[in-house]
Amino acid sequence: MRWRFGPYLLDVARRELRVADEVRMLQPQVFAVLAYLVHHRERVVPKDELLRVLWPDAIVTDASLQRAVSLARRALLPADRRLLRTYARHGYRFVGEVAGGDAPGLAAPLPAPRYVRRGELHVAYRTIGQGPIDLVIVLGWSLSMRSALELSGAELLLRDLSTRARVVLFDKLGTGASDRVKVLPGMGGRVDDLEAVLDAVRSPGAVVVGFSEGGPLAVALAATRPGRVRGLALVGAFARMAAAQDHAVGWRDVEIATLRGYIRERWGAGATMAALVPARHRSPEAQSWGARAEQDGASPGAALDLLEMNLAIDVRPLLAQVRVPTAVLHATSDPVVRVGNGRALAAAIPGARLVEVPGEDHAFLFGGRPVLERELTALLDRAALHAGAPLT
Repeated sequence: MRWRFGPYLLDVARRELRVADEVRMLQPQVFAVLAYLVHHRERVVPKDELLRVLWPDAIVTDASLQRAVSLARRALLPADRRLLRTYARHGYRFVGEVAGGDAPGLAAPLPAPRYVRRGELHVAYRTIGQGPIDLVIVLGWSLSMRSALELSGAELLLRDLSTRARVVLFDKLGTGASDRVKVLPGMGGRVDDLEAVLDAVRSPGAVVVGFSEGGPLAVALAATRPGRVRGLALVGAFARMAAAQDHAVGWRDVEIATLRGYIRERWGAGATMAALVPARHRSPEAQSWGARAEQDGASPGAALDLLEMNLAIDVRPLLAQVRVPTAVLHATSDPVVRVGNGRALAAAIPGARLVEVPGEDHAFLFGGRPVLERELTALLDRAALHAGAPLT
């Protein structure tokens, strides 16, 4: 993605700032500050947001942020340094006019959802970026495409990944922009829905990443439709949601009852989506996002139906059938899905790589984001290397 303002071209993919024909190379965090402020130029960006987003896995002082902004200003011509405006005790804003250029990634307005028909029903999907390999995102719970792309950690991740892959997102039936249904499909129906999306985008084979409850669907696709999957990543995921005698790490009855009560009485307050944001990154903006995400994702009744469907999930018998390169990523203090679930997945999938990080970053979108991007990049590179080989 690229932005033009005055004599400048800010190229995110190349990490370059061009002034006329001159390339000005910036330190990574200095470039990130400038790009983030240009991207969010319609508002004043609070200091704490910049610190959370740009230094997710470190404790950084205001002085470090001030220095990064100062260096970003110095990269501009003297007459243009006023474009990065400081708002005392609050934050910063880019105040220049951005015109021309091209922004094929997330800087541009997202394309409207497209739809693929499944019988009389419609599954919504979007594609972002262009690349030699497809990266299919299977979101968890009731999270919609639109809400995922409004969460800063996910936006930054997908912005980077869309420069090296075509990113495919979709809303499961009953959620987001897809049709509401009277009876939610089982796992086999979900796999058929996802395969219909792959057919619609003419995907010859994809790296598939399943977040949380999206993990079992990603596993089922890889196990039962091996010709569609070139790599698999499971993030904060599980094979079975509910606890059982042979599955002590699942959700317990009291936890399930608490969630049911929340959905019935308080759905839309944002508690379930706030679990995607680690405690140290929570803010009024994050809470507001969580409330919007619940409201956009599903109605209370649909959320209850989703919960019942999730409680019936058990893809453990399929794990040994997965035959693609697999990375399992889990936070050691994950507050949503216990880390034992990730360990069990990695132990049961042949050749799977287990990656644990300290903390509670359930979806690896904050402190864990660099680790997730590294693992996905490795899967994409491996898939691209073998793109000419037949899928088994």
